Amino acid sequence: MGSKDSNRRACGGERAPRVGIYGVTNVGKSSLLNRITGQQAAVVSPVAGTTTDPVRRVFEVTGYGPVIFIDTAGIDDEGSEVGRLRVAKTWQTLSEVDLAVVLLADARPSGAERRLLDRIRANDVPYLLLPSRAADLSAAEVLRRICAAIPVEADAMPPFFGERAIAAGEVILLVCPIDAGAPAGRLILPQVQALRAALELGAVAIVVQPEQLGEALRLHAPRLVVTDSQAFREVTTLVRERCPEAEVTSFSVLLAEQKGDAAVYGAGLAAVDGLKAGDRVLVIENCSHQVTCDDIGRTKIPGWLRAYTGIESLEFTFVSGRDPLPESLSDYALAVQCGGCVATRRMVQARIRAAVRSGVPITNYGMLIRKLRGVSF
Repeated sequence: MGSKDSNRRACGGERAPRVGIYGVTNVGKSSLLNRITGQQAAVVSPVAGTTTDPVRRVFEVTGYGPVIFIDTAGIDDEGSEVGRLRVAKTWQTLSEVDLAVVLLADARPSGAERRLLDRIRANDVPYLLLPSRAADLSAAEVLRRICAAIPVEADAMPPFFGERAIAAGEVILLVCPIDAGAPAGRLILPQVQALRAALELGAVAIVVQPEQLGEALRLHAPRLVVTDSQAFREVTTLVRERCPEAEVTSFSVLLAEQKGDAAVYGAGLAAVDGLKAGDRVLVIENCSHQVTCDDIGRTKIPGWLRAYTGIESLEFTFVSGRDPLPESLSDYALAVQCGGCVATRRMVQARIRAAVRSGVPITNYGMLIRKLRGVSF
């Protein structure tokens, strides 16, 4: 196995590929995970249904790099309400994995295993079959086959700053408010990702709070200014006045370009102007966090949307973390997805595809805020 670490960095990769292990109950999924990692990563028992929620373990594969393995509940564990909930959790993982390892009970797929394969194909997930419980394969051989089957695109991520030609030595200003929503003692992940990407390009990264921006623009001529979306209007106004040649964008918009689909998101913005009284809006938060009084997704975006449209009767539904999207997606007039800093690109893209299939316009936090705050682009 040749090393992919340098390729992953060059392509803008920032994460380990995710590999899900699937099969019927008691086929040996958890045992396989323990065998290939050499650890008791998952509880093993002859009792069917031992694995409940998906179990995630990061494992460093020699010569390849880190891989996140996901052990799942058996797909035929549907004899009870709890079993059906376990199976639903298994299906949810198909939106995030880069490779599905299907552990077959025998040499050929059974009816339940064929239905599993149909579901995997419907989700456009590459898969690897391991017949007969992989009993005749060593742990090293299983790992070799898995790493060989992980698609190349799982290791690649578009550059954080997209196709912008940023030369070494150019200045990138990062505007990072420290407010009630900011975590204590650290920057939020998109800010860290932007800082790291700037340093890798050899750019000069300068981090300021909004009230320091004027002084920073007096001292420096930035190539790019990246702001928190909530400060879009104020930052754009000041930059255009002091340094009109600099581009202004936001962390969320950069993530929309990197992990999402900027064209689909842009088209989704048109639906904002067509919203009507009583319309439902789906807000998709790909992370889990404690809700605050000025929460961007649950408070500010709904407030700005109501103010922009003049419609107080808009109804909002919120989905957090890996929770599934509503089954009746077509009931929504608009979906708004966060940048997805903690989500895989595949997960962000899967949620975009689900909205598109249901005929629901979908856009991104940053792009929506830019529109609602009256920032032309």
